Amino acid sequence: MLHILNYIWQHRISRFGLIISLGLFGGTSQTFSPAWSFEPAHLETLLRTRTCVDCDLQNADLRYLDLSNANLQGSNLRNANFYRSRLDKANLAQTDLDRANFGEASLRGSTLNVADLSHVNFLRADLTGASLHGATLNYTYIEETRFVRALLSGADLRRVRIVSADFTDAILCGAEMSYGEYRRDCE
Repeated sequence: MLHILNYIWQHRISRFGLIISLGLFGGTSQTFSPAWSFEPAHLETLLRTRTCVDCDLQNADLRYLDLSNANLQGSNLRNANFYRSRLDKANLAQTDLDRANFGEASLRGSTLNVADLSHVNFLRADLTGASLHGATLNYTYIEETRFVRALLSGADLRRVRIVSADFTDAILCGAEMSYGEYRRDCE
């Protein structure tokens, strides 16, 4: 119970959210499910050890956290909020990040190979040196995003909304673009 209250305090959840999440609504004996859909034990493990492989952190609020070097491989991170978080050199390979928010997040040198990045917000995110080999970026929003020296080979970029981005020295060999495969025979 103490770890839940600590998490609530750290993330400034309102008293109303606390009441609902703890099932104390009006003193009734009715049981309420928590306001989040992730496994609280998985979040506690991640925050304590920086490792949570195949975890369920769907809808988790991970804003402003330093998760550099974290290992989240294969985890369910759908709708997770990583706004202004540091995920430098994190392992996010084979994760489900559908609808995650990486606004102003740092993912420098991170591994996102074969990750589902559909509907993701990368507004002002920094993916310098990140590896997104074989990642799916359907309907992803990219504005003022840095992909400098990023590996995007084999990535699906056919339905990406790019407002502005820096792809300096990025490797796009075999990436699927809206106009076809990018440089099929490149080395």
